[in-house]
Amino acid sequence: MIIITRKSFKYRIYPTKSQISNLENQFSMCRHLYNQALNERKESYEKEQKSVSYHDQAVQLPAFKIERPWYKGVHSQVLQDVLKRLDKGFQSFFRRVKAGETPGYPKFRKRGQWNSITYPQYKTPPSSEITVPKVGKIKLVHHRKTPEDAKIKTLTITKEADKWFACFSVELSLDIEPKQDLFTAIGIDLGLIDFYYASDGSQISVPKYLRKKEKQLQRLYRRFSKAKKYSKRWCKLLSALQKCHYRIKCQRNDFLHKEANALLENSDVVVHEDLKIKNMIRRPKPKQDEETGQYLPNNASAKAGLNKSIADAGWGKFLEIATYKAFVLGKKLLAVPPHYTSQQCSACGEIVKKSLSTRTHRCRCGFVANRDHNAALNILRIGMDTLQAST
Repeated sequence: MIIITRKSFKYRIYPTKSQISNLENQFSMCRHLYNQALNERKESYEKEQKSVSYHDQAVQLPAFKIERPWYKGVHSQVLQDVLKRLDKGFQSFFRRVKAGETPGYPKFRKRGQWNSITYPQYKTPPSSEITVPKVGKIKLVHHRKTPEDAKIKTLTITKEADKWFACFSVELSLDIEPKQDLFTAIGIDLGLIDFYYASDGSQISVPKYLRKKEKQLQRLYRRFSKAKKYSKRWCKLLSALQKCHYRIKCQRNDFLHKEANALLENSDVVVHEDLKIKNMIRRPKPKQDEETGQYLPNNASAKAGLNKSIADAGWGKFLEIATYKAFVLGKKLLAVPPHYTSQQCSACGEIVKKSLSTRTHRCRCGFVANRDHNAALNILRIGMDTLQAST
């Protein structure tokens, strides 16, 4: 079965000082264009009850560049992409409103909040250097080749923690043969003590990359809050914070990719709980006294710590990575309802209620196991029943 899919290839680049200045100027101009286009849409709706589309704003770009000649230093397709980003933001906003979710109206971008530009029709494959329109030739670390049949669609130049990258989005034709004989199956229970506990008894500890860097981040944030805005010290501390967060992100992504590879290497079917992670990390609703109107304790500080641990573990990213890798390998990743997987005995099926602090499952039938191991066995059983029912 031939599948057409998109994949990104990310390379480190080393622009010169003049090129860095040029790129940062382009970021600034793109940010100003985004804010102006957002303001135009907002005012048009508030004053005239009229919506402005992407096409309405795109046709104004030639006149816009005549009024502001310095915008000739930015490629026309880059400016069009800025307007497309804004239009995409509004489409997402209206979709969430229609679905009854939290809207999230597009916001104006502050200084330093625009760190990428995209060339939608870039076709040149990466090599030891790339030619970027309006910038020139930039040295590139070509650490891996793109497939010969790959069609390059876009090039995005990004800045992350004072490091520069070129991201090529390519279109690939993958010949994927789903496995017909799924011999090995495993159930996993995601957690905060063990990243996952598998039905075969194996377990992986949570690395807690953010927690390990918390003291360093607190120290940096304390100094950053006292520095004068946009001073030399303020910029230096901002750079240190960005580097620290970037390091945490890289460590987490490396861990998640390696664990997803290891899990799928030995299993044809991976069964996991269908967790609603967005709901799990929501802050608790405020409690208010009906008589006095005063707000009551709602355990928000403890919930904030739990939310931070869930975000640090990266469950959602892990399942996203594993889903894509399983698809490419022809294997199966199956989500099952999480109800009573920790409470039900995997040996006899009896419900044994226990609090989160109870880490050992003990049943009257005599079965004793780690709480998460028992849950993983239940998850695997539910997954196998689901697969048999669907065939």
